[in-house]
Amino acid sequence: MTESAGSLLSSVPDEWGPKFETTSGAVTRTRTGPNSINFNAPSHMALVMLTPQPGREVALNSDARSQFLAPVGTVEIVPCNAELFARWKVPKENLLLALAPEQLNQLAGLEFERDDFEFRPPATGHVDEKALFLAHLVKDEIQRGKSINHLYMDSLLTVFSTYLLRNYSTLQDRPASRHRGGLSPKAWRDVQDYIRANIGERLSVERLALFAGLSPSHFLRAFKQTAGQSPHQYILTTRLEVAEHLVITTDMPLVEIASLTGFANHSHLTASMRRHKLTTPSALRRNRILRGAGA
Repeated sequence: MTESAGSLLSSVPDEWGPKFETTSGAVTRTRTGPNSINFNAPSHMALVMLTPQPGREVALNSDARSQFLAPVGTVEIVPCNAELFARWKVPKENLLLALAPEQLNQLAGLEFERDDFEFRPPATGHVDEKALFLAHLVKDEIQRGKSINHLYMDSLLTVFSTYLLRNYSTLQDRPASRHRGGLSPKAWRDVQDYIRANIGERLSVERLALFAGLSPSHFLRAFKQTAGQSPHQYILTTRLEVAEHLVITTDMPLVEIASLTGFANHSHLTASMRRHKLTTPSALRRNRILRGAGA
């Protein structure tokens, strides 16, 4: 997970909130106001209000500005290249997703077997409780700061993007491709082998789904049915197992082990091992040395 969302969120001032980017898109939780903004969207954008905005003003590809009450859970869609003006009269907090057109086209092709679509922005003040639920999941992960789980955030943005396509685009009347059941034995072996071979790298839902021959959303469901846990939980467990093995069986520096097993740094590895295994790399290494001295 990087805290630099590049051009996808370049139109949003950095001081409004931290920006994070994954393979599936970029996201920021903004807190600012009263304020206003005017820009041409460099990507597809979706905004979910986390606080109410009375008297919000919005103009999308128009000089005519609508003024309305935007309750918590209000969703606004800004298609790529659309011109947006927005003004709010009170301090506000919202979640803003930025989705690259080429990435979203690819996701649409995988999910709906059609990559040509247009977004249909909802009416002003439209509240979507499911979108709000997803927004809170993303917000909760953002609040973890440097310990954000990259694959989990990537999964959330994949699910959120699929939801937006299904409910706010010309694909909403097109049935998604269907898949039932878990991963096939071969797909499960291929995915496991890929994870272990790339345990130190950033793994994306899209890449894992490709190995399984499924769309990203179907892969997430099939993986959990097969493994009994989500991809990000499974990969974290695998990383901790590999790290524990290296700590106990080698003299490799702990900071190097953290890097090789996909943790941001030694502190990240220590915190994860303490939370999930009730021990630390230093304690494991110390116990191994003590056992060796007593032999």
